[in-house]
Amino acid sequence: MDKIMTQNEKGITLLEVLLSMVILSIVLLTIVNFFPQMGRMNTYNGEKMKAVNLARGELATWKERDSLDTPPPHYILNEGTDPHNYHYFTSTIDGFKVNVTIDKQSDLDTTESPSLSPSPSKAHQMLIQVLEDQKIVSETYGYMMVND
Repeated sequence: MDKIMTQNEKGITLLEVLLSMVILSIVLLTIVNFFPQMGRMNTYNGEKMKAVNLARGELATWKERDSLDTPPPHYILNEGTDPHNYHYFTSTIDGFKVNVTIDKQSDLDTTESPSLSPSPSKAHQMLIQVLEDQKIVSETYGYMMVND
């Protein structure tokens, strides 16, 4: 009679409960480990986006200038590695270090083609680098038009 009662009993054993808890714990720990990684990636992407926007904004600021020798007020002239061919400027903006390199030699002279510009001007190539902790986060290239 004892055999019949044990065969008809319904329920789960302690071993089944423990096994299901272990499997559930493994799954939950795997999912929970993704949250800090996602937070770090979101922070990194946010800083990268700020640096890209800063580089674009500084390029626009420099394009409005009409002289190679007069930077915006928050920039300092540096000697750089090749002061005979390039102007080097640096600044700190929103926690980022910004380096601007301007080629002193013009790539384009509009005096040869009056249809391009009503007044003669020259295009000087620029490189703007945005650094954080001595690492380049963003960089952009552009041209600065300077009237003769």
